[in-house]
Formats: sequence, structure tokens, C-alpha cells
Amino acid sequence: MVQLSERQKQLAELLLEEKRRLWTEVRRELFDQVGDKLHAEYDIPQDVGDEGMIDVLEDIGLAVADIRCQELTRIDEVLRQLKEGRYGRCEDCGAEISLKRLRVAPYTSCCIDCQEKREGPASGPGHTL
Repeated sequence: MVQLSERQKQLAELLLEEKRRLWTEVRRELFDQVGDKLHAEYDIPQDVGDEGMIDVLEDIGLAVADIRCQELTRIDEVLRQLKEGRYGRCEDCGAEISLKRLRVAPYTSCCIDCQEKREGPASGPGHTL
């Protein structure tokens, strides 16, 4: 196995920390959903509007959990790239992506300059993470 540099170790820790945070959120969302289901058995909605609101809230909770699962999949991909020595470099220009940027957006594949070029002038200033 390839020896990781100090930067790569920092990046790995950053990613693992993000992965732990996301797993905690997914577990919390799922357990909250289970708890809501148990309460719903005893707290029967009084009308169709209440039923609709409960359905919307359940859908939102499941959608959030699904988004977190997608993020976890991206983190696993990024960890694989890190082991291969490809993570933390801009895929457009090849420059190192700053640790500051990676802390904010761990799965970014571009440096700020290249991301701004991708987004173009229509997005306006201040929209790039």
C-alpha cells in the first residue's frame, strides 16, 4: 500500500469525519421516522388535510435520508480516489485544491478558479463554495 503524505492523512481524516457525521444524520432520520410511525398509530389524523401533511413530512424525511446516503456513497468514492492519489487535485487544471475548500466541500473535484469557470458569469459572484 502507498504511504500517505501528511496532506493525504488530513484529507482522509476530514472525509472520515464527514462520513461519521452523515451516518449519524441518517440514523437519526430513520429512527425519527420509526418513532413517528409508532406515534401515528395512536395519534390518528382527524381529517384528510392532517393525513396529507403527515405523508408530506414522511416523504421529506425519507428524501433527506436518501440524500445523505448519496453523500455517503460519494465519500466512499473520494476515499478510494485518495488511496489512488487522485483526491485533492483539480480535475480541470491539476492544481491542489486548498484544504479550506475541501473542508467546506469535501467531494469537490475542482479548485475555486476552475469551478467559477464552469459556472460561468451567469451565476454571479459569491456562489462558489
